[in-house]
Amino acid sequence: MAVDTKQEQSIREVVNRFETLLSEFINNKNERRNEIDQVYFNHAISKAVLRYIKNYVESYTAIQVIGTQRSTSFASIYIAQKLQAHTSIRSFESVDDLEEAFTRDLQRSASCKGHNLLGLNIANEEEYLMVLGLPASGKTTYLKHIGSEALRYPKGRYKHDVVPVFLQPHKFYRDTDTLLQAIAEEFEKCGFPIPRKLALWMLEQGKLIILIDGLNESALSHNQLSHLIKEFVNAYPRNRYIVSSRLDSYENSFGQFLEVELQPWGDLHVQEYIHRWFALNQAFKNESSHDEANNNASAMAQRCWEILQVNMIARELAKSPLSLSLLCLLCDRRYSLPSNVSGLYQKSIQLLIEEQLFNQQLDNIEDCSSLSVVVLELILAKIAYRGFEICKLTLPLEVVTVYIEDMLTNYFQDLQELSTDFVFKILKKIGICKIINSESGASFSFTHINFQEYFVAIYIHKHNQTKNSVVNHLHDRHWQNVFLFLAGMMSGNVEELLIDIEFQAAQYIDASKLTNLLIWLEKVAVNSSGDLKNISKRIATLFLARPRFLTELAPALSLTRMLFLARNLYGMFDSPLNFDKIFEAELSLSLAQALDFDSSTELDLAMQLCSNLEQSLLKVDYDPSQINFRALSENLNELYTQAPSYDQPFDVRLQFRNQISRTWLQTLYLPLDSNQLSYQEITNLENYLYANLLMVQCKNEAIAISRKTWQEIESRMLRITN
Repeated sequence: MAVDTKQEQSIREVVNRFETLLSEFINNKNERRNEIDQVYFNHAISKAVLRYIKNYVESYTAIQVIGTQRSTSFASIYIAQKLQAHTSIRSFESVDDLEEAFTRDLQRSASCKGHNLLGLNIANEEEYLMVLGLPASGKTTYLKHIGSEALRYPKGRYKHDVVPVFLQPHKFYRDTDTLLQAIAEEFEKCGFPIPRKLALWMLEQGKLIILIDGLNESALSHNQLSHLIKEFVNAYPRNRYIVSSRLDSYENSFGQFLEVELQPWGDLHVQEYIHRWFALNQAFKNESSHDEANNNASAMAQRCWEILQVNMIARELAKSPLSLSLLCLLCDRRYSLPSNVSGLYQKSIQLLIEEQLFNQQLDNIEDCSSLSVVVLELILAKIAYRGFEICKLTLPLEVVTVYIEDMLTNYFQDLQELSTDFVFKILKKIGICKIINSESGASFSFTHINFQEYFVAIYIHKHNQTKNSVVNHLHDRHWQNVFLFLAGMMSGNVEELLIDIEFQAAQYIDASKLTNLLIWLEKVAVNSSGDLKNISKRIATLFLARPRFLTELAPALSLTRMLFLARNLYGMFDSPLNFDKIFEAELSLSLAQALDFDSSTELDLAMQLCSNLEQSLLKVDYDPSQINFRALSENLNELYTQAPSYDQPFDVRLQFRNQISRTWLQTLYLPLDSNQLSYQEITNLENYLYANLLMVQCKNEAIAISRKTWQEIESRMLRITN
């Protein structure tokens, strides 16, 4: 984006502020006097500061509106987002991490713990912030907004005098890729002398706000990233941190970070964004006077809003900022709206490609005559898949060039003479991918991970890779959105995908303990008389069968987190039960055991869990000869006289805990080994539930599916069948 005079003046003000911030570093001559000439050093710092600010402005404060080839300032399109406190069960590496998170939460004000939290307010108040959200819900946009406001201090609305550093975890491929190295590289590429020492000094002085965008996009595991970031924050606690991740990929708690979730857009957000989109679109066209352009934009925005009101599918899609941009594009070009998110991406992207090809033909460019939407889609699909399968969202340009040359030479007879430069020119103008130039070399990337995931799904669909993809990637949450896109584009044969998922899911529970657990589930559920679907009864009964009374915190929390998957799965079939009461009691019991509370307290919590289960699962209406909560309560109550005091040896108290466990299992006729699952078996059970949830989500994304086939699949869920 070109920098105008007004923006140049603003950049100069920011540069002056940064030079003031760095004055102490510049004046600290004790160790640097012998390393570098002081005059040269001061000049190099000033020059590098200017370059850093300009790079940041161009990279993170401008945005290209979908459907145009023009960039605009971030402020012209940004809609203030609201967040809500996020509560769920996650893993902690240790009891100390858990206690740290609990203590930090107690210290937070009530204004950080509710709903409808204003994004800028919470960023001002919290020094450590974890932002979670659904795919394309605006996480990156939010981080860019905070960084933009921090850059403009004191004129901006971010109230802390810090330098923003924007980091993207998809560049971390090894656990040796440290945050310090990443920050130093950001300074080095702008020409700062001794960049590592500068990064260290700024971190030690607390002069940075570090924005880490998209944990789910890294090739490293969530555990590795969690450990890396927590260690870094502990080493440099005086800085401010905002981290983002997709909600479904977030597992390990970051301890002292406040976890908030982006709320889906409501009607007011959608209306405001539509009006801003059409206003910018009209301004870019330059076909009429200012007043006429405003009137046209207002009329078209109103028309788009009215179309959304009568199309419930599109109205639901509009809650995502990226999807809403694509809907605006289709409305502007007077296209009909699609029936699912895959159709939305397909129509929009094909429209964008068609427009660029048509523009090239108008310019009488002969190279364009044989190039088509299908060819460009296949090229983008190969690039997307090759990167995604090795967990890379950015590929070196020379690698992508080889892919394109191979396809033009070996797959398209009429395009053998077409230059790759021309293909790149078309791809850049479409607006869904970009070429990034840097001193280390050029690279190719999609402008949003959702676009890459969409083209990965196209590759799988076009190359009949559904079964292989399910086998290799079903357990990997990074591929969840790919499978949802795939389900939406498999019109007429989505059953193939669902059956492949079902078959692979069954492999997770081939251990005898898990098999016995599901057999018990079905036996209890089939004899219950509540007015619920059979699958709903099996899911609800899993809350009874869930292994408990474990001695280690990590597997206990994993099992409780697994129940969140079960709750989401249950919500796909029936109106919700009061599962929150169960979660509260489960978590309390798990923490009491991990923190080694006294035996009487553990028994109290087991009694409370029994009561909460009975109340929450009332609608299932179990056969009392199999599930008798009164008998369980009485049997647990009899144990009070045997409870050892806390001054008894740990082994004695552990034996009592095992006695509580045996009483629970025997009274409910559960398999006696169900509380002795290995960590791998617990992981497999969680993967099994996730696969079933994904299967239902894919079914909901499908355009059409045989009712008979789905009923058969549903009847087999959470059951052991031949």
